[in-house]
Order: sequence, then C-alpha cells, then structure tokens
Amino acid sequence: MEQLVTEYVWLWGALLLMVILYTIMFAVMRGWFIVENGVWYWYKNYQPTSEARQPVEETQEEQESKAIANLLLFSGTLWCTLFA
Repeated sequence: MEQLVTEYVWLWGALLLMVILYTIMFAVMRGWFIVENGVWYWYKNYQPTSEARQPVEETQEEQESKAIANLLLFSGTLWCTLFA
C-alpha cells in the first residue's frame, strides 16, 4: 500500500511541476516576460527601441519562437491530459 501511495505522490508531483515549468517556458517564449540585463519586465511595460529611439519590429526569429511556444503549450497540455 505504501508503495502505491508513493507512486501516486510521485506522479502528481511530477505533473504539477511540469505544469508550472511549461507555463513559465510558454510565457517567456511568447514574450510575456522579458529578461534584459538581469531585469524582468512584464510585456506591457517593455518597449524595445533601437538606438534612434524608434520601435523595433518583430523579427522572423521572434515569430518562430512564438510558434514553438504554441507547440510547447500543446505538447504539455496533451501530456497532462493523457497521463493525469
């Protein structure tokens, strides 16, 4: 009985940790949290500008990162629903 309880605690603990980590990774990859020079910004407070103080447009790399973040969220959600 004790081994069964330990298995369930391990499974649910790993599931909870994975949900937390996948949520953080998704938010960072989508650009909702920005870390620049050791300072964390919320996306609404962050205004990237060039040296000429002009707004910077989204690059192809940023668009690809957001697409990967969507896949990351999908795979994490799928894993949680299949194994929970």
